Amino acid sequence: MKWSFCLFPLCFGVVFSVSAQNEFDALRYSTIGSGGTARTMGMAGSFSAIGADASAVMTNPAGIAAFRRSEFNLGAQFQNTIYKADYLGENLREARLNFNLPSIHYIKANVKYDASGKPKTRGLSAVCYGFHINRLATFGGSMAFQGNNRKSSVTDFFAEVANREGNPGMLSEGSLSRMAYDAWVLDYDRGGTGQYTSAYKDSVRNNDQTGEIVSKGAIYEYQGTVGLNFSNKVMLGLGLLYSSLRYSEDLSMLERDKRPVNPSDLRTQDLASLDYQYKFTDRGGAWGARVGIIVRPTEQLRLAASVHTPRTYTLNSEYGYSIAPKADPGAAGEWTAQFNDPLNTYKYKITTPSRFNAGIGFVIQKFMLINADLEFYNYGSARLQADDVFTFNAENSAIRRNYRNVTNVRVGAEMNFPNPENKDQAYRVRGGFGVLPSPYSNNVVGLDATLKKANTVLSCGFGLRDKDYYFDVALSSQSAAGYYTPYQITEPGSPFASEDQELTYKRNRVFLTFTLGVNLD
Repeated sequence: MKWSFCLFPLCFGVVFSVSAQNEFDALRYSTIGSGGTARTMGMAGSFSAIGADASAVMTNPAGIAAFRRSEFNLGAQFQNTIYKADYLGENLREARLNFNLPSIHYIKANVKYDASGKPKTRGLSAVCYGFHINRLATFGGSMAFQGNNRKSSVTDFFAEVANREGNPGMLSEGSLSRMAYDAWVLDYDRGGTGQYTSAYKDSVRNNDQTGEIVSKGAIYEYQGTVGLNFSNKVMLGLGLLYSSLRYSEDLSMLERDKRPVNPSDLRTQDLASLDYQYKFTDRGGAWGARVGIIVRPTEQLRLAASVHTPRTYTLNSEYGYSIAPKADPGAAGEWTAQFNDPLNTYKYKITTPSRFNAGIGFVIQKFMLINADLEFYNYGSARLQADDVFTFNAENSAIRRNYRNVTNVRVGAEMNFPNPENKDQAYRVRGGFGVLPSPYSNNVVGLDATLKKANTVLSCGFGLRDKDYYFDVALSSQSAAGYYTPYQITEPGSPFASEDQELTYKRNRVFLTFTLGVNLD
């Protein structure tokens, strides 16, 4: 069963679609945010050329070769997601607080020594190994909307979907169109046009629509890394990884008919309200790799480059619906139907694009370090595929047409203040920002200014470093803007066309991250 009715929250936008697997999935699973330790988060994820932080391997695995001591660290994170939504001229604000574990790292540093017992400064001077768990993307959030719709009903959308599939005998068991027909919210003209229409008996629309979308899930990454340090001048790194993905979404939408009902006039007695719910879950994983290099021409300057291979996620989808209509007083029949279990399943694959990262770092004595990263990423090279006969040609064409190359920019800095009362301790203050341009091409952004807005990242942090342990805390904010369409009616000439019924939103995610680490040597 291929067709369904889904909402897709994205890092840059949210779009409603009929197909359960489409170009919006590719964008959602290709977009990742800054994560990892509080030190990296405090610098907006900009750490590729500096190294010696465990979560720097998320960008450049060569950073592990800068370690001189073995260590273990564990992170904790509070995330507050705030949505401000505007639908049909009405505004709602909703916030949701979540707790997660953003990172776990173990680093084993094997420093090489010369015949005199001093660390080697020529040739292979260190071999370092690491195991890392990082949270790459967070999908959790809740967005509410409401508005008075005088142009269409969700039942008009159901009718358009059903008309694409054919007569009632051709409606697939468990499909949205079959659910709507069985629930009596659609009528079918068997002897005339052979078309489905809304159960509303006239073309007048006046509906109060309220809804909420609750999304959950994350992408976690499990990576093993090896790094080679040559003379503290050149560092090479290789990371092999597995990404685990889970995304779920619950949509609830209540539509109430506000037209007056005349008990003596059968033409006004139809639907009073419709409670529609949709559940969707994607689960799967993908293998990948990262390779990187850091070069230190001088003691102050670091240059870095890394490549991330594409990842092909094999995903298992489950989705299901519930439709519960209520008739006007005096209307014939009782319209009730329930479909509560996610009985529909589908297996497909998404290949996310490769990434190339270039970084430059400056170390100013032992007082300050600065790092800047440029990440080159082509969203338009993502692809969908399946093992069955479905080709995803239309979806892949939409990816190539609607998405583009972007260059993400991240800059971070850290200042070091020795503790005058304890020579083994130092305090560190951090800050950073990032600009992640919209992934949409001019084919799309020309239609909606909201899609032109870039995702921005602002962060700050503080740390205490001791010779035996360290503690870091970071506060970071990631803002974005986007839109979704609760349903879209595209039939040419339809009086219920809904292109201008988009919900626009602003989203802000605030992360409070803690990391505790211990030195093991």
